[in-house]
Amino acid sequence: MPLSLADFHPAADGETLDTAVLQRAIDHVMAAGGGCLTIPPGRYRSGTLTLPSNFELHLEAGAVLIASRDVADYQGIQAQSSAEKSHNVLLYALNRRNITISGKGCIDGDGEAWFAAERDDQGYRLPLADRPRIIVFEACEQVTLEAFSIVQAPMWTVHLVSCRHVHIDHLTIDNSMTMPNTDALDIDSCEAVFVSNSYLSAADDAICIKTTHKPASLRRPARQIMITNCLLRSYSCAFKIGTETWDDIEDVTVTGCTIFDSNRGIGILSRDGGAMRRLLFSNLTFACHYAPPCHWGKADPLFVSVRSRDPLIQPGIVEQLQFANVSGVAEGAINLHAAQPGWIRDVLITQVQLRQTVAQVEQGYYDVRPPCNPDSPTGMGLDNAYKLNPETGEAFGVERYPGGLPGLYARGVENLQLHNLAIERPSPLPPGWHPDSVRVLTE
Repeated sequence: MPLSLADFHPAADGETLDTAVLQRAIDHVMAAGGGCLTIPPGRYRSGTLTLPSNFELHLEAGAVLIASRDVADYQGIQAQSSAEKSHNVLLYALNRRNITISGKGCIDGDGEAWFAAERDDQGYRLPLADRPRIIVFEACEQVTLEAFSIVQAPMWTVHLVSCRHVHIDHLTIDNSMTMPNTDALDIDSCEAVFVSNSYLSAADDAICIKTTHKPASLRRPARQIMITNCLLRSYSCAFKIGTETWDDIEDVTVTGCTIFDSNRGIGILSRDGGAMRRLLFSNLTFACHYAPPCHWGKADPLFVSVRSRDPLIQPGIVEQLQFANVSGVAEGAINLHAAQPGWIRDVLITQVQLRQTVAQVEQGYYDVRPPCNPDSPTGMGLDNAYKLNPETGEAFGVERYPGGLPGLYARGVENLQLHNLAIERPSPLPPGWHPDSVRVLTE
């Protein structure tokens, strides 16, 4: 029988902390063997809440769960995984089964409280330490996220770590386009994941599949992931695989999605030991433009990059990769970039239309960040996000295309097949553009 939070008399004024009341109601459902806790209309401010198995948190229309602004309210229970050196989280579950968050209500991350008001000259708003993620589920099974909204997350929004059988449908995540490191959805070492009919918008990646470096109990490949019928928006990368790739990523299908108002459209970045294989992208549209330079990318509609993070660790290869029936407009180029020949192989690009447009900034650059700072070759964070090279004035890892901006640039790709690739370019070509629309280099 459903239980209502109203029975526990929360303050529901948006300022008084309701953490204890919320957790008591959740624990009551758990003691009864499971069930649904309904959150009625109202504004409920909270710190960390832990969710049990066989549990549904249902946010009614008009219900708003607001993340606390105080880092102390996240110290009781912390995630095993970290993001940007933080273990803090609003909604947390570990080793649970059959968990659902649903409803027409909203989770508000109150992100403005965690960032500097003004951007620096690279477009970066400096964040406070220990920002909380909104949802972190670790080693959980039968996870459902359905129909609710999340806004203004201060950090990674939904981080699913080593979960199995995940169903996400009609989820809305709408974060500020000025707040960095606010990935909408991170699918980390998960298996059997379905994401559909969702709107995901963030200054950082909209959807990111990765296999982060984590405790041994959570280490596993990411596999059998399907993304369909989604709207994606990002000033970093709308759909990304990587850059953290310590374990394999395989059998990923992305179809029927629209990428808009984004910097990089699709990005596949191998940096660590895990390989990637059988990645299929089809029936997609994109619109890519330049974002502030703190974000990785140069308006690339399709970007594949394999290079080492640690000079002592060879990155995993990317193979059996397909792009089919893809169409859009971009200020940058399609870029497939391997630091060593053969690290990208068996690539099929077919039925792809690209219309390149003139930008308001200087074109002709590509961006292979991270990591690039020679003083910190294995570093993470700001030293490899946009550390400037004094010789070029650009961030380390931002380089000029040889001879100017092409339409498609491939280097070190083994067995690249191009079929029905149509690239429309301005005429006459602007200064700094390469005369050839397609450039394929074997070395």
